[in-house]
Amino acid sequence: MKPDFYEKRTQKLLLSGYPVQLTTVDCTTPDAPVIYWHWHDELEFLYIQQGQAYITCDEDNITVSTGDVFFINQAVRHFITPAGADGVIFSSVVVHPSFLLGIGQLELESKYINPITADRSTSHLHITAGDSLHRLFLPHLQQLIALNENCPPGYELLSKACILQMWYLLYSHLPAPADAVSSLSARTVNQDAQRTKQAVRYIQEHFMEPVTLDDIAGSILVSKSECCRCFKRTIGLSPVEYLMKYRIIESTKFMHRKTHDSIAEIAGSVGFNNISYFNKVFKKFMNCTPTQYRQSLRKEIAPPFSSPV
Repeated sequence: MKPDFYEKRTQKLLLSGYPVQLTTVDCTTPDAPVIYWHWHDELEFLYIQQGQAYITCDEDNITVSTGDVFFINQAVRHFITPAGADGVIFSSVVVHPSFLLGIGQLELESKYINPITADRSTSHLHITAGDSLHRLFLPHLQQLIALNENCPPGYELLSKACILQMWYLLYSHLPAPADAVSSLSARTVNQDAQRTKQAVRYIQEHFMEPVTLDDIAGSILVSKSECCRCFKRTIGLSPVEYLMKYRIIESTKFMHRKTHDSIAEIAGSVGFNNISYFNKVFKKFMNCTPTQYRQSLRKEIAPPFSSPV
């Protein structure tokens, strides 16, 4: 997926006047899509219709099962992959925060929206069938999905009502910050997110080249220390850690596509000039060596790693 896919999606949704999008993802087929690390300006609500999946939000790994509901906050880096041999089917509804209250409702936004969107401790929420919140939340999400599948007259208004009901439940049940988020801290979070997104775009466009921390910081016109702080505050990784993870993810794509290339050639293709270091970093993130990963592909079984990246 191109680095600017989600940014273009956001622009398209905002221009449409109805910044809500429903997608049903079927990962039960051999050519099932893989949802790699990404984040976006939209809030995301997931409903697991069938099977199990791993959802990784920043550094938290969560297993979700049939019937579960999962909320992912704005600008939270996440990754989704099937957890079992039978795959997973889930519905995803993304909503731009501007749709919740509209423009100009600054007092209500400060009271009800910012305390969640600008608080990194509420990056995600897993609601299982045994949770008391589940029976309250699920009917609204199911109605929202049905409305956007069938699009009856006035479905946009009814969808907004569903989303506001879900947001009220989130607001009521998530741990609240000690005080409402100040406009200053909200601006800081937004600035961090924008800088980090721009730097990530630079990494994704240049990862095959020799990339240094100086290069990454220079791409967003800040010092190296400020660049590191932005990354840490936004996604919990340093810029170099993100670069290494991204290169490893790309190397797995190369192994799928370039079955005749050697491990050394693939390592070089994703920016590693030292095969030993590539092996070390690969094992750190994938919990197996590149050779073991390739062998697992040839046997058409899942690679032996404990948590997706």
